[in-house]
Amino acid sequence: MVSMKRIAIVAGLLTSIRCADAPVPLQSDTAIHLEDRLDSAEIESASLSTAALQEVTWSFEEPPTGAWKPLRVPVGGESRSPSRLVGTDGALRLSISEEGRHGLLTLGGLYVDLEDWDFDDWEAIVLQARTSDPVSSMIVALDLEEGLLSEPSASQLAGILEATPVFSNGELQTYVFRVRRPEPMPEREAGSGGEEERSWRQLGIAFGALRESSIDIVSISIVPSGGTFREAFGVKSEAREHSVRKTLFAHTPARLSYRVSIPPAGRLDFDLGVVRSDVPVSFKILVEPEGQDERVVFEEDYTGALRWRKASVDLSEHAGSSVTLSLQADAAREGTVALWGAPTLSGTPRSAKPNVIFYVIDGGGADFMSVYGYNRRTTPFMERLAEEGVVFERAYSNSTWTQPSTASFMTSLHHSVLGGLSRGAYSSPVPESATTMAEHLQAAGYLTASFTTNPNAGRLIGVERGMDVLVEHLSGLGEETAPSSTVLHEEFWRFREQYPAQPYAVHFQTTDVHWPYHPEPPFAGLYVSHEEREELAAWEGAMFGQGFSITSIVAAYRDALEREGIDRLRFYQRHRDLYDETMAQQDYRLQQLVERLKAAGEWERTLLIIGADHGHPAGSFSRFGQGMLDPEPPDWEGALLGSFNTRIPLIIVWPEGIAGGRRFSQPVSMIDVLPTVLDLAGLPPPEILQGQSLAPLLRGEEGWEARPVVFDEFRVDAESGEWIGNIEMIDGRWGASLEIGPAPKDAENADPKLGRHAIPAGGRWGATHPYFPEIPRLLLYDLSVDPYAVHHVNDRYPDLVEAYRERLLSLWEAHRALAQKFQAAGDVALTPEQLRQLRALGYIQ
Repeated sequence: MVSMKRIAIVAGLLTSIRCADAPVPLQSDTAIHLEDRLDSAEIESASLSTAALQEVTWSFEEPPTGAWKPLRVPVGGESRSPSRLVGTDGALRLSISEEGRHGLLTLGGLYVDLEDWDFDDWEAIVLQARTSDPVSSMIVALDLEEGLLSEPSASQLAGILEATPVFSNGELQTYVFRVRRPEPMPEREAGSGGEEERSWRQLGIAFGALRESSIDIVSISIVPSGGTFREAFGVKSEAREHSVRKTLFAHTPARLSYRVSIPPAGRLDFDLGVVRSDVPVSFKILVEPEGQDERVVFEEDYTGALRWRKASVDLSEHAGSSVTLSLQADAAREGTVALWGAPTLSGTPRSAKPNVIFYVIDGGGADFMSVYGYNRRTTPFMERLAEEGVVFERAYSNSTWTQPSTASFMTSLHHSVLGGLSRGAYSSPVPESATTMAEHLQAAGYLTASFTTNPNAGRLIGVERGMDVLVEHLSGLGEETAPSSTVLHEEFWRFREQYPAQPYAVHFQTTDVHWPYHPEPPFAGLYVSHEEREELAAWEGAMFGQGFSITSIVAAYRDALEREGIDRLRFYQRHRDLYDETMAQQDYRLQQLVERLKAAGEWERTLLIIGADHGHPAGSFSRFGQGMLDPEPPDWEGALLGSFNTRIPLIIVWPEGIAGGRRFSQPVSMIDVLPTVLDLAGLPPPEILQGQSLAPLLRGEEGWEARPVVFDEFRVDAESGEWIGNIEMIDGRWGASLEIGPAPKDAENADPKLGRHAIPAGGRWGATHPYFPEIPRLLLYDLSVDPYAVHHVNDRYPDLVEAYRERLLSLWEAHRALAQKFQAAGDVALTPEQLRQLRALGYIQ
């Protein structure tokens, strides 16, 4: 059923908010983020106007009318129709068959014909859908030809990383896609009149699934231009291409005036943005010094709805003076949306706070770095850098893959406390009540930015909050593009040129060493010849050309290698060699970054923290760590805490503030980074955190005591709602891994203390892992002789097994109690006993 819902608000209605007379000028020894200071602004803005446009909605709660049809997809050089549409249970069910197999995924979808719409009249597509099947990703196709998905779009969808993830927990989810006018097409034939300005004739929504699957679509809506900006003005994160800005918006005619004190070398930096490309917005910046007339210092008309337009205003002539600074926007169509991306007033820094660069090498295992004793010189620069800083010999990530690990080190809270994997194979977004590292630092006056080529380290998990600028450059993962570090470093220096405010806090998450590996010369060829690389590609094509049919990743590789007759050790050694090439490349790119920081005069006052979100092989499909052990351990043997999985680099350098040339052997983890940064920057810790500051160690103070390192990785079972996963700890020489979950379903009257998933139970693949009822749920490892955690010692130390089981069960109860503080329903009161336990653990200050 199609409905047309009017969302227009009366055009021309002005909203005016005026602050008190003679406001105190805004001033700071750091940057002033104008979008965060609306309470100090005098604001005039029109309300949303969409002329006569209406929101269009197809609701499938009643039997569908047939407007939507199955999408055709390209497979092996031909087009196929692998989808079937059936009305059922208040939804339109889309079923995808194996006929649409395109590499790892099988593809399908649906489309609808439109009546030559103008792209500029529409802003967003809103899809409401639910599934419990392994539907992994989707894309919106705006430029279909006769209901056929293009080959580039199919490749994007099958590649997973550049597509939108689908949350498969069986709950109704809402997905929002931006409508963008496609780039003009070059002339198709001589005499066609040049470039073609296309109208919008078909809309397609395509899905990718690991196997035959179905997804129930409840409704599809198309929102008119400006319809997602319903308030007269406000702040939201807004994306253009691969770049996100914390954005101030208003409806024209709009004027936002601030009383500010201009710092030495003062300047205003911002990005211009619009929603429509057919209605020019006239942006102006005006300055009114005390007792003088107002004058325009910046003026530009802009129509680029696809991109940000960088702008800057030199205010140095007003240094030391208080002025009224106004942001003004006008357009011929009243109510048009105007965007100011990250409007920042800055000047010569007067703050003693250091710049912060948090450099995360995605999938960077310490076991394969020469700075940590690896037998290949993979990190010669980091070896030299260690002489200027502090190296933690036993540092760990707190989970084995990017989503849970990144959410944890950005908040200093464990995965289960933040909500676990509650959206099928995807983590819950970081709760609004959990403050991120960027939010802490931005509130203290830092200019904040993040640069990543891994979608699991950005908006997907909600860690963009507090970021003035977020760049998710997913094209940095492709074989035909420059390495991740090269792309992200260029973005960083562009950011520094456009936003020169200090102090700044920047997060990198590079994927040079993350599978798939694409080293460039001179690093390509160090350990793997061109012929060997081609041979490996042929092996993998034969192994997984038809996708996965697995009970676990471990079993998938073992079975595929055996089926194709490929030598296991040769295969994994080839992967390790490629990994080592990319590690050497990453090390060199890091050297270039540091050398440029030194040349720019920023090195001495910069706090550089080098870490990783997990080790290897956790970040890829190839498990060349344990896979190279001979004999290969059983599927169920192992733990999150095994060195290959979670031992990572942690190197901290701050020339002005930390004595270098030291190494510490105490176990620490990535969850300690946030409290350490806040401590070194002179900022207070949050009330609730699970890591501890390493600053006393770095400053050489006495009294710091090491804690056991805790690992936490959980998913919420879609059927039962029960938590399944692992909570573990490294405590001196001992590593204890406790699996949490229901008793085995295939063992009558099973002892709940028994039953073991393949590792990790709480990972993305946990839903398909079998139980091993004969293996004790807690496994104990002697890490002094078994750092890879492949030979449990339960039989030798039964008393320790019981002691750690009780200890980890108690810790799990503490995590679940703490999670109540971050539930969506609001702050939950904890019992006195829970508070006592949490304070004893150091989780509550």
